[in-house]
Amino acid sequence: MEILESGERRDDDVDDDDGGELESETGLDWTGLDRRSKLPESYSLIDHSPPPPPPAEIQTMVAASASFRWILQLHKDVPKAAKFYKEGLDFSINVCTLRWAELESGPLKLALMHSSSEIVVQKGYSSLLSFAVTDINNTVTKLMALGAEMDGPIKYEVHGKVAAMRCIDGHMLGLYEPA
Repeated sequence: MEILESGERRDDDVDDDDGGELESETGLDWTGLDRRSKLPESYSLIDHSPPPPPPAEIQTMVAASASFRWILQLHKDVPKAAKFYKEGLDFSINVCTLRWAELESGPLKLALMHSSSEIVVQKGYSSLLSFAVTDINNTVTKLMALGAEMDGPIKYEVHGKVAAMRCIDGHMLGLYEPA
């Protein structure tokens, strides 16, 4: 082994094409590296290139990930519940039988399923469906005529009016009329 003027060590048995020293654009000490595996001129410690695309099987898994299907509520009387949402909140009814209904309002899909169990009737607070409405007073009146009950008064907030209602079978609805 020979030590060069620069302080770099050099093995005598290393075959170097250009006879020069290892140069470093990064300022790192490359002493002791096998000189036969020279780095390319454009070498950089920071890789700024984007990562390679994921394999096709991963792309397929991402495309097949879960997507929202519907919200499901249990009701003792499915046709009555479907009528409530249709007449009270302008849902369209896609399917309605004695045991099952599918309703739609914009991107929201609501499924209603029959259950004869008393567990259906909600006593506390379960999930709350919240709706933006253009006229909260008119909507409250329609829903009450269809069997809903107010859960407190209509509140007049800076951002608009809000109301909570308990619909048939005890499910909670929130109404919001922007200011």
